[in-house]
Amino acid sequence: MDTFDPEIFELKYRMADAATDLYMEGDGEFFIKDVARAVDLTPAEVFNYFPNKKSILEFYYASLVVRYEMMISEIDDFDSYTLKEKLSNFVFTNFDMLAEKESFVEDTFQEYIIRSYSKTEYEQEVERLTQQFLEHDPQISIASTLVLNSYAYSFLGRQYLELVRFWLNDTSEDKELSMELTDKLTAVLEEVIYNPVLDKSFDLLKFMNANRKEFFKNIPIVKQLCSKIEIK
Repeated sequence: MDTFDPEIFELKYRMADAATDLYMEGDGEFFIKDVARAVDLTPAEVFNYFPNKKSILEFYYASLVVRYEMMISEIDDFDSYTLKEKLSNFVFTNFDMLAEKESFVEDTFQEYIIRSYSKTEYEQEVERLTQQFLEHDPQISIASTLVLNSYAYSFLGRQYLELVRFWLNDTSEDKELSMELTDKLTAVLEEVIYNPVLDKSFDLLKFMNANRKEFFKNIPIVKQLCSKIEIK
């Protein structure tokens, strides 16, 4: 969603919301005229926003991320959340949204999202939000920024989709396993991203490189190794 217009988004979401309900009521079938009627448009006007019926249903998934962003914009201290808190909040909130139309998600998620031949708008939106969380986090280690690129964000986005698939197949009470898995995964990711060990290692290497002559002269083990090499 390159240029965001709240009014257009709201209209498109209303169409997608109506289409998902009609899809389930019609056992996988629905008509554009019925979507148009639900939002007080003509069928021709619906095609101004979507090229076909499948694109309307796919927009439902992409809209989840934008709707979530609208929610957190109302949270005054959201920027002070840790990475784990932000990611967990996003995942749990999306689980709740998906649960509102769980039968539709169960019927279409695998085909429309997981098995898509190209990267879906939903996956792109998840990657964009993940990138936003990471790049605006003041606690992230400098070393972590070196590996945070499009490939890393693509990997994280894909892991999120797999987490949703796990949630869909979770038969534990109240999907507790999904909640615990999310909590543990986000905790590990935060630990890795915040970990200062690599930063300190880089500082040590820079220091040793800048003072390598002194190290070679004054560290006994280095002197011994050098002397043995010279003798040979």
